[in-house]
Amino acid sequence: MVSIMDIIFLTLLVAFIVKRLYSVFGANTKESKLRIIIKPHNPQIKENVIPAFVDIKEAKDLLESNSQDITAKIPNFNKNSFLSGAKRVFELVLSSFNSGNLNNIKNLVSPKIFNALNSAVEKRVADHLSSEVDFIGFDSAEIKSVKFLKNSVKIVVDFVSQQVNILKDKDGNIILGDENFVQKIADTWTFERPLNADAASWKIVSTKKSD
Repeated sequence: MVSIMDIIFLTLLVAFIVKRLYSVFGANTKESKLRIIIKPHNPQIKENVIPAFVDIKEAKDLLESNSQDITAKIPNFNKNSFLSGAKRVFELVLSSFNSGNLNNIKNLVSPKIFNALNSAVEKRVADHLSSEVDFIGFDSAEIKSVKFLKNSVKIVVDFVSQQVNILKDKDGNIILGDENFVQKIADTWTFERPLNADAASWKIVSTKKSD
């Protein structure tokens, strides 16, 4: 039977461990290792209980290697080449949408995305508006996640870019944006292709602004 004193002791022990964890994560900048070993409380069943062992640096390395292993399972895939191509496609889609000429990107996006972009362009034209964008460059472009489906693979990419965006009315007056203001914009796009397709078969299937 667990006594009140046992409960108090365990509570104090947990508080001490939490405090030690905070000091390691929050204050120590050296590559010191934190090891926690949890021993089975019942010697009678210790052969069925595996002690928990945590090594902070090794755990971080393991997570990074697992992430690399996921992309390594994609046929005909090179991470650097993919991200380089994804950035070029991002710029092309952005410029095509703002110019209103979507023919260049029809094979790069899914029908759903193409129809959404086309509807937005048609509405802009109907409202006698024009859009202008000055793309400054990327702050970052990183793979956020990889998901394998039955016959395809999806890669979610986070883009952070600097842009100048303005919207003008039919008389050329700026009604939205500032031509002297550079915006930092975060986007999350999802690329998909059949598993065994070549590297040029990626299509954009989702676009959204990041929080």
